Amino acid sequence: MTRGVLAMRGRALRRGPVAYEAMGTARRAGGQAGRQQESGQILLLLAGYVMLCLMVASVVAGVSAVHIERQRLLSTADGAAEAAADSFTLIDIVGGPDLPGAALRPERVRGAVAAFLEESGAEERFEGFTVGSATGSPDGRSARVTLCAVVRFPLAGILLPEGIQIEATSTARARLSR
Repeated sequence: MTRGVLAMRGRALRRGPVAYEAMGTARRAGGQAGRQQESGQILLLLAGYVMLCLMVASVVAGVSAVHIERQRLLSTADGAAEAAADSFTLIDIVGGPDLPGAALRPERVRGAVAAFLEESGAEERFEGFTVGSATGSPDGRSARVTLCAVVRFPLAGILLPEGIQIEATSTARARLSR
């Protein structure tokens, strides 16, 4: 029976049970040295994951805030457009039946919108609140209301200190019926 020689870490070891035990010990020692080099890597990965989760939560909160504020502004624009559509005047329709019709004048629409917004307290509820220049009656039968406001991101105010401008437009039609 021939016995071979195994070279490991500068030492000559015999093949056999003793040699394999020495190899296992050497592997374990090398494994511990590798683990010591990787010490703290999981903590670094965990910190990165937490930062990523916080950034995603910040974006979701910001987008939700903008969406909710736009819905509130749209609701206010709907109410103002309805109030403006109710500010019609009666006119006789030429060439039609003897029934009167409803007509909206742009200045009356703007006045009704201003009265509604003052009564509802919309200027206090929204930051940077303005009535858009498109507010009026484009065709004499519809009241179009455009409202603008500024929304601030709840967690990302450092990145966007001036906020985001949002706009909501609503149209209501004045119509007489029996």
